[in-house]
Amino acid sequence: MRAGLTDNRPMSARDCGSCTACCEGWLVSTVTNMYPGHPCSHCTGQGCAIYASRPQDPCINFVCGWLQEDSPLPENMRPDQAGVIVLLGRSWQRWPIIDAIPTGETIPEESVEWLKAYAQEARIPLILRDYLKKGDKYVGQTTRGFGPPAFRDTVKYAIGPKDIVRM
Repeated sequence: MRAGLTDNRPMSARDCGSCTACCEGWLVSTVTNMYPGHPCSHCTGQGCAIYASRPQDPCINFVCGWLQEDSPLPENMRPDQAGVIVLLGRSWQRWPIIDAIPTGETIPEESVEWLKAYAQEARIPLILRDYLKKGDKYVGQTTRGFGPPAFRDTVKYAIGPKDIVRM
């Protein structure tokens, strides 16, 4: 979390530092008009130009998994270093999940492998997302699931059997 945060969330020992991945358009927000390939108009590349008056949603409410109090993510999984924004404590179709969103077209394989190992150890299913690009524009998203058989059965109709990786 950046210095000066005044909301009621528990403080993390970590802070964003030079990471601005959540503002660079990899997360979608209609409030700040950001989407893949189009960062928030207030993102300076080193922080937020309106940090003191940023909106509650999504900005103040958002905490990436790397910043969460007692985060299980190691230092090298900071989004700008790992190429992935990890969201913990999420759910999909009533399943608790780890949601992994790339900070580029795809999540680097080293980060995918770490996330798979962590998901298996923690026994929490993992959703891996990748962006589809046509020319220089992002035009969609693919989703891969990684988890136990019951999870794979739940997601196979939503994301397709080719996208499901067995544990």
